[in-house]
Amino acid sequence: MPLHPNPPGAPVRGFERCVCSPPGGACPTLQSPMTNAELSARLLSNVIAFKHLQRERGTLRHLGLPGVDAFCLPGHPELSRAQQAFFHDPGALRDALPALTDFYLRLDLPGWRVVLLPGDTEGRRVLEDAGFAPDAVRSDTLGLVLGDVPDAPPDIPLESSETQDDMVAINKRTWGQLGGQLDVWLRPPRLPVHTLVAKEAGVALACGMARDVGDTAGIYMVATVPEARGRGLAAQVMRGLHHQARSRGMTAAVLEATPEAKPLYQRLGYRDLGAWETWGRTSR
Repeated sequence: MPLHPNPPGAPVRGFERCVCSPPGGACPTLQSPMTNAELSARLLSNVIAFKHLQRERGTLRHLGLPGVDAFCLPGHPELSRAQQAFFHDPGALRDALPALTDFYLRLDLPGWRVVLLPGDTEGRRVLEDAGFAPDAVRSDTLGLVLGDVPDAPPDIPLESSETQDDMVAINKRTWGQLGGQLDVWLRPPRLPVHTLVAKEAGVALACGMARDVGDTAGIYMVATVPEARGRGLAAQVMRGLHHQARSRGMTAAVLEATPEAKPLYQRLGYRDLGAWETWGRTSR
């Protein structure tokens, strides 16, 4: 069987710069500051790896093509975020468009979308030439170089959870429209993620999880139950996730954010990486 063209969990490479010393000395490799484009690339790889976790435990379907990963949830055309294709290279996207179209239409999902990262002018051109147009709603993305901010452990005790029961329960209350889709996280085997939960008198109030890909922690499922909002619990969970990520050797954290949560992440030092756009065909 051929190797998967985009293996889930593969590290993002190419973020080191070689700076040579004077003649006769060693030539060390130094880590240069990460650009927003590099953080965006790390987020893309992390999101694809996270989608594969969903695929392994649920009904999410996947089509892997060179430089392209397509996911869908058959039977739920209303969940547009589940019917998305991601690409690493505009040329690969151009070559894959016929196969992508066939994949989604055979599953009766004409509303599928392609995700376009900020600043990708060539990818935009490929989509425009193929008759795609951007949706009005975009997804804010943010990134944090952990070395750019001081380590600030949480001020309250947080529970490291081996199961996802609390995370699922909290997020179901936060994102009620997702319904049973979150139940895939309750299935064995244990998820390769790092989940933290804030509790009070044994009651789970806030949570978040990190998924490591290479040396980057992707942050997901950060939520607080309605009656505990406004107390800074999500910020405490984030500080805990960052503190743990450092201890695992992570150098960056990346995430997608709702408009309501974006200011929280920016206060923690996250950079605004720009909005991810979703593009769909204007006509079949």
